[in-house]
Amino acid sequence: MAAIVRPVVSPIMIKRTAARSAVVAGAAIASTVCVPVPAHAHHSEFTPLPVAYSLGENFSAPCSGQLTGAVHTPHDKPGQVTVSVSWLPFFTGECHNAIFVNYWSAVGENGQGSGNRLILLPFVSRAFEPLTGEITFPMPSGGGSMTVAPNAVSTTYLDPLANTVRFAVV
Repeated sequence: MAAIVRPVVSPIMIKRTAARSAVVAGAAIASTVCVPVPAHAHHSEFTPLPVAYSLGENFSAPCSGQLTGAVHTPHDKPGQVTVSVSWLPFFTGECHNAIFVNYWSAVGENGQGSGNRLILLPFVSRAFEPLTGEITFPMPSGGGSMTVAPNAVSTTYLDPLANTVRFAVV
């Protein structure tokens, strides 16, 4: 019968193996926990606006249409918010096309960073040819919310909370 030979494990070998394991585990933890994450991973730069339908000014069908758009909070311009809108008229006509942008800052004090703006679109519109507009304004870094509505009765008024967009400002 052959003798079983067991390898001799010295305390020095145990220390070296433990040290190597600790270095590998520490590197893995540091690479996943301690490394800063790029800013774009925290929030999206573009937040779409809910689609709203409107009867047009003075409840006139010739001025009715659809409002779409997006909120842009660029990482390279901290504290700036850009709202882009597109109005798709259903008929051709002369209509006052004004879009109201009502915004609130979650971190502003005494109303700072909250307010309303107006985007004026061209007066004459053609059926199914979008009219676009854009506005940029400052807002404190942190959370923000916004409701965008045309200057007439629209689906935004049916449920304002469902039509409120929430976003983060860098």
